[in-house]
Amino acid sequence: MNKQTYSTYEERIQEFKVKAKEYAEKHSKLSWMRILLFILFLITVVYFANAQSGSAVLLVSLIFIIAFPLLVRHHNQLKTKRFHIDSLVEINEEEIARLNGKLKGMETGEKFLHLQHPYTGDLDVFGEHSLYQLINRTSTYKGKALLASWLMHPASREEVLSRQQAVQEMKEKLDWRQDFQAHGRVAKENEEDTDALLCWVEEPIALEKRSLYKLAMMIMPLITLAGIIMYFTSDISGYWPIAAIFMNGFILWSTAEKASLTHKKTFSSISALQAYRAMIQSVEEMDFQHKRLQNLKANFLHEGVQASKEISKLEYILDNFNSRGNIFYHIFNIVFLLDVYWLLRADKWKSSLRGDISHWFDSISELETLNSIAGFSFSHPEYVIPDIVDEGYVFEADGLGHCLIDAKKRVNNDFSMQDKGKVCIITGSNMSGKSTFLRTVGINIVLALMGAPVCAKKLKTSVIQVFTSMRTQDSLEESVSSFYAELKRLKQLLQMLEDPQQSLQIPVMYMLDEILKGTNSQDRHNGAASLIKQLSKLPAFGFVSTHDLELGKMEKELSSVINYSFTSTIEQDEIYFDYKIHEGVCKSFNASKLMAKMGIAIEE
Repeated sequence: MNKQTYSTYEERIQEFKVKAKEYAEKHSKLSWMRILLFILFLITVVYFANAQSGSAVLLVSLIFIIAFPLLVRHHNQLKTKRFHIDSLVEINEEEIARLNGKLKGMETGEKFLHLQHPYTGDLDVFGEHSLYQLINRTSTYKGKALLASWLMHPASREEVLSRQQAVQEMKEKLDWRQDFQAHGRVAKENEEDTDALLCWVEEPIALEKRSLYKLAMMIMPLITLAGIIMYFTSDISGYWPIAAIFMNGFILWSTAEKASLTHKKTFSSISALQAYRAMIQSVEEMDFQHKRLQNLKANFLHEGVQASKEISKLEYILDNFNSRGNIFYHIFNIVFLLDVYWLLRADKWKSSLRGDISHWFDSISELETLNSIAGFSFSHPEYVIPDIVDEGYVFEADGLGHCLIDAKKRVNNDFSMQDKGKVCIITGSNMSGKSTFLRTVGINIVLALMGAPVCAKKLKTSVIQVFTSMRTQDSLEESVSSFYAELKRLKQLLQMLEDPQQSLQIPVMYMLDEILKGTNSQDRHNGAASLIKQLSKLPAFGFVSTHDLELGKMEKELSSVINYSFTSTIEQDEIYFDYKIHEGVCKSFNASKLMAKMGIAIEE
């Protein structure tokens, strides 16, 4: 853990807590002011009404109608600022929690986990205490999904380099990054809400006969309002305003279904729009140097108009539609044709900007994902930017460690392997670190090929497709044994490698842990030896960990095979591990001693 980074987050927490307290006090004062203003209004109106001063009642009412909404607006703005500051406190507390390895309670990303994926199930990419929890600083659903996609799919060398450079610039913009993240926390969205909004935007306009409805909007509210006023101020018949109201009712009836559907499809997306608008505005106000970031910012300019202003217009339209649940809306609706007015405005917005909003959302998602990597990089200044090379089948690392293991307990290793067909057989005693080492290699390749820094002093790698077979499990539901599950996983690997199109794809690095552990010793040895020979001829390289020391003899048969091991030592009935990788076949095993420590009587 970097002490300076830790101190930075602690200082920011204290700074924002002071501001949060100030905002809380102001918020409380304004709440009381709203109550007092309303009480004062009631008292004043009653007083002047008893004094039979109609003009005074009218004047007081007008002042209240103007002053109270302004006070409410100021109160809501203060509430938004207070929420923003509270979010900044929360964000920095989460950063400290990550540095302490306390990831519980953070979003796991398990919804993106697919058991058939080449590696995510074995490398703790998603789930509790996962890489996703360590990196994720996204707020919107689309941002979370894009981050998951980057974790699941290695990028090309050019793409990785572009991401690395963009992240390096964003890394140092701590204030902006956290503000951007906090703005996103306004969103209370899910996948369905966002998809519903985007589907609504793509739908045809609601009012096809726009000119007729526009004409109705210009004439009918004036006729209706004039009729009501004249009915109370002159001897005009009540049939005129009643007829106008009936006509308005007919117009509203013709649009009722479309207005209701618009409200139903969009009311739950308003908070998401608020978040997107604030995030876009923060991007528009920031100067970026890297071309990728400049291009993302340029996406938010539409024919000279800023996207944040256009989103604000849509937010305003949909927020008014959301008022359809209020009885006062319907009272004014029958006079002013509010449904028609807001449908016309919504249609106009959709007609001119329906092709942009999805693009804006995608750009924000990419910025959120880059911001997540930048936050991860800032929190770990000791991590290095990996070197992504053009040549295939290369992996070289110095001081390689696992980012999900506490730095105080982490044991780092130096390791290199290259060349097509190379097979590294790793033997070792129980609990000596074989599986952890494989996961360490795998998770750092995932980091490297998503554009993130890696937990190492130095790392050089090709663009590689990682494939693992480590946690194969049986399934009662599918009547599948653990051995058969492993065979299915190995078949998936062979199909990937023997695909005739594989020559056009990237090299595969496989990690097979405790290979064929579910069968007898002889079958396990024969099967593993045959698989190793087969893999050495395919467009891949990788690791096979095993307790079968006989497999180590294949180094003499095949030039592509090399032996490494993890060992343990026993001193005074205690087992000690150094978790360091060594050349050659393992010469020390501890199964008997471990069983004895568990109470099993081992006969000498």
